[in-house]
Amino acid sequence: MAGRAPRVYEQIVAHVERAIYEGRLRQGQKLPPERQLARDLKASRVAVREALRTLELRGLVEVRQGSTGGYFVREADDRPLVRDFATLFRLGRLSRAQLIEARRLIEPEVAFLAAQRASDADVKQLTAAVEQRDAEVASGGQPRRFDLEFHRALSNAARNPVHAVVTHALMALEAEVVAPQLRLTEADSAEVNAAHRRILEAVAAHKAGEARAIMAAHIEEVEASLDRSAASA
Repeated sequence: MAGRAPRVYEQIVAHVERAIYEGRLRQGQKLPPERQLARDLKASRVAVREALRTLELRGLVEVRQGSTGGYFVREADDRPLVRDFATLFRLGRLSRAQLIEARRLIEPEVAFLAAQRASDADVKQLTAAVEQRDAEVASGGQPRRFDLEFHRALSNAARNPVHAVVTHALMALEAEVVAPQLRLTEADSAEVNAAHRRILEAVAAHKAGEARAIMAAHIEEVEASLDRSAASA
C-alpha cells in the first residue's frame, strides 16, 4: 500500500528545513510573516501556523516577542547539551574529574585550531574578553563570566561547530552546576589572566603548537584551583 501523501504543513516544514540546511535562511534571520508565507507557499495560514509550531518544537526556529518580534531561525546553542550533562551530573553519572578529563582532550585542540584559523575579528573578540576581565578585577567584581567568554570566543575561532557547542556546554556545566560558587583566590585569578593572555598572544601570532601547550597547562591549573576551592569550602 502506498504511503500517505504528506500534509500541507509537513511540506512547509520540509521547505523551511531545506532553506535552513542549505544556508538560504541564516541563523538569526527573521522569517516572513505568516500572511506572506501563506501567499508565497500557496497554503492556508492554518497550515503555515502548524508548520511554524513544528519547526519551533524541533528547535529550528524561535518566537521573539515585541514590536520587532516574530519567528527567527534559531542560533545553534548548547542548552540542550547542558541540560543533559547537568542531569547526568546530578544523577551521579558524571563527575567533576570526568568534566576536566573532557576539557583536557578538547580544549587544547580547540586552541590549536583557533591559532590556525582565527581572523582579525576573532582576535579582537578574545582581546576584549581579556581586557573586560582586567576591568572587572580592578573594580572588585567577579571576572568568571569573562573567563567563560574567552573560552567560548576561542572555540568559535576554531571554526568547528562541534567543538564550539561542546566547549560551550562544558564551560556552562562547570559554571552553573559543578562549581557555581567558585571564587578564585587573587593568585589563582592572576594565573588565569596570565594564561589567557599567553593563549591570546599565541593565537594572534598563529602559533598553533604553542597555543595547544599553553591551554593544556591552563586546564591543569584550573583543576588545581577547583581542588583548592573545594578543600577550603
